[in-house]
Amino acid sequence: MKAISLRKMIVAIALVGVSALYVRADKMQLQEKLSKDVKIQLKDVTIAESLEKIGQKAGVKFVLSDEAAWKLPYGEATRLSVALDGPLADSMTEMLNALFMRYVVGDEEITIYPRPEMEHILGRPTTKQLELLKVIYTRPVKVYFLDQLQKTINEALGQEVLISPIHVHAQLNNLLRQLAGKEPSGRFPSTPTPPRQKPVVKPPEPNEPEPTEFKLPTPVTLVQLLSQVMTEDRRELGYWYISGMDFPGQSPEVCVVDYSIFRGLKLKQKVDISYKDKQLNKIFQDLASRAGVELVVMPGSCLHEYTLSANMQNITIEQALRNIADMVGAQYDIRGNIQISGPGPKNKPAPKAAPSKPDDGGYVGKISIPMDGGKYFLEFMLRESDLTGELKKLRTEKMKEILGDIPAPKPVKTPKE
Repeated sequence: MKAISLRKMIVAIALVGVSALYVRADKMQLQEKLSKDVKIQLKDVTIAESLEKIGQKAGVKFVLSDEAAWKLPYGEATRLSVALDGPLADSMTEMLNALFMRYVVGDEEITIYPRPEMEHILGRPTTKQLELLKVIYTRPVKVYFLDQLQKTINEALGQEVLISPIHVHAQLNNLLRQLAGKEPSGRFPSTPTPPRQKPVVKPPEPNEPEPTEFKLPTPVTLVQLLSQVMTEDRRELGYWYISGMDFPGQSPEVCVVDYSIFRGLKLKQKVDISYKDKQLNKIFQDLASRAGVELVVMPGSCLHEYTLSANMQNITIEQALRNIADMVGAQYDIRGNIQISGPGPKNKPAPKAAPSKPDDGGYVGKISIPMDGGKYFLEFMLRESDLTGELKKLRTEKMKEILGDIPAPKPVKTPKE
């Protein structure tokens, strides 16, 4: 018996090794296809269509993740025009960079995800926010107008962009003063690395006023400046984001806040989510990923043993977390990360949770619960096995009332020979 068990174990290990080789081979094939030249031109198509057509041309499968669809102005319907000519990897990187997206090579497909820079736009971005995010990262400040921060930034970005709150102005202005070779002033002196080159400044003539315009020896992007800004109490670095432009003609605004406020704002992002028989651990991970917060599953929690079906529209991430935790009898806590405890193993189910089980037939009903005055709905899909005895009886009576008595099928008479 021991010899037979050992033989089975060896066979099992061998099979696992073979499957791992197949996975690596598939991934290598994808990498090889990414290195090949692809030439295709698409005009005014949705991103979903573009990924499908590029994939067909290159012989690969592209998948737009839920996070990526959420971070596009119109989701999968976002339209674009592309012209790829060269190695697929380089062309896709260039195409996706314009939307602040990236791709990840999996075992069988290539998945699209948002780039980290997208955390500076809360919720679904607008096209104007994406354009502003691009210039913030790419257009450097080359000329500094002495003690005129807003003019300096607006000239560099080519548009009017407000910086808030007001205490940030003094810090940014001091950073620029030092880059221009001037002593810091104001309430918040800062200490960046002094420039190696001296700024190009025309020496003043006798009785000539001091120059107010300086060409910086080392151009600097607004991102580099914002990364050095401290919170008002100077306890930590600030976190910046582009606020929403809700009204026509409204000037965009770059806001700097501390981490606790930034985390709260990210949890208040509005999302549309839909899960069908999805494991709880994946649901909580999806919500945590959208909020950019780490998920910590406490010991004893068996989220992977439970599934849930739910649809929620126009709801904040925090409210979605709360609703799902309440539905399954779990507890959550947000302290820099999201901590989930419960439910326990499926042989000791939580009061409100339903353990995963094989499909026992189609759905027989749906419960829709209006929340927050009808702003969004919680939806539960029910199978017949989910119903109590009384509900099964009531359903049978209602079906009979609507459809009437269904006569039993009559036997088919065969002609006599």
